[in-house]
Amino acid sequence: MKCPNCQSVNEEREKFCRTCGARLGVACPDCGSVIFQGGRFCAECGRELKSQERFPKIQEEVPSERKHVTALFADISGYTALGERLDPEELKDIVGNLIGEMAKVVTKYQGSVENFSGDQIMALFGFPRTHEDDALRAVKAATEIHRVVGEISQKVREAIEQPLAVHIGINSGLAVTGQADFNHLTRHIAGDTVNIASRLCTLAQPGETMVGQATYIQTEGFYCYDPLQWVKVKGKVRPIQVYRLLSPRESPSKTHRISVRRAALIGRQREMAVLAQAVASLREGGEYAVIVIYGEAGTGKSRLIEEFRTTLDLKEIRWMEGHAYAYTQNISYSPLINLIKRDLAIEEGDTPGEVDPVFLDTGLGDNT
Repeated sequence: MKCPNCQSVNEEREKFCRTCGARLGVACPDCGSVIFQGGRFCAECGRELKSQERFPKIQEEVPSERKHVTALFADISGYTALGERLDPEELKDIVGNLIGEMAKVVTKYQGSVENFSGDQIMALFGFPRTHEDDALRAVKAATEIHRVVGEISQKVREAIEQPLAVHIGINSGLAVTGQADFNHLTRHIAGDTVNIASRLCTLAQPGETMVGQATYIQTEGFYCYDPLQWVKVKGKVRPIQVYRLLSPRESPSKTHRISVRRAALIGRQREMAVLAQAVASLREGGEYAVIVIYGEAGTGKSRLIEEFRTTLDLKEIRWMEGHAYAYTQNISYSPLINLIKRDLAIEEGDTPGEVDPVFLDTGLGDNT
């Protein structure tokens, strides 16, 4: 079931959208029971709904709003050549499958698919729902889209006689959300941010992802990039800095760095003292402690942990990290899985044959 507000896919009997919280059904005028999309009669009282009651207008207009968003454009490479080689129905099936799988990845990271245009998909992260790590979500989605398309390519390569690939452009910045026509599930997004993302998609080669400078700044702690020459793009007076996405970092940092110059940590003496005391107790008597650091986004939690880590002798104390992210909240034991993968240097695409020897070497594969 598609949400009429954000177009996210939900289970058939869910009452509210898991992405934006919008109601997925209408209320019966007589008894008030929820009638899901497509229902003609109320399951509680048997009332037959009129067409205008079954399909009410959600909202005619949404006022313009300035928001920081991350735009992602993904384009199927070699679409024209594919059209010449395949029957139109075969082309429709293959491209439809590709677009559908890409949309699933976007939804997984709580982005919204804004537009389909032939062989291209446009998605936004940060609208209508905003997260503090929207840029990172977009880059992760791009990485997974390349992987998914690669898997589909292996299955259909013999039939279409060419590999399948996509090229992706990502850019972050300010955009203006215009009026929305929810009856046709379309929204108008305006701004230089979206335009540049489209140009970056054009610059990318098959299998590549190009990102703008703002996206790079917000994600360089997690991914490695290749800075390219400044590029002149259509519609821009001055050249822009472009970065080619390479691979995830072996030891990602949750602290965003804008430059190598950093201000001193101020006002956290008490918190640092508590952490230092816990380490001292561990050294002296082997007494462990569990310390919870919490606070609103942007208050310096990751910075505090990073600064504390620099005070330790890592030859004496073993430091292990397991990160939890908002988009993994429905995955059981996600922080523990992340910790084990980071500590044993297990990559996302590693096969069981590559992973098993690692566990055996560490003794983790011993069932006893």
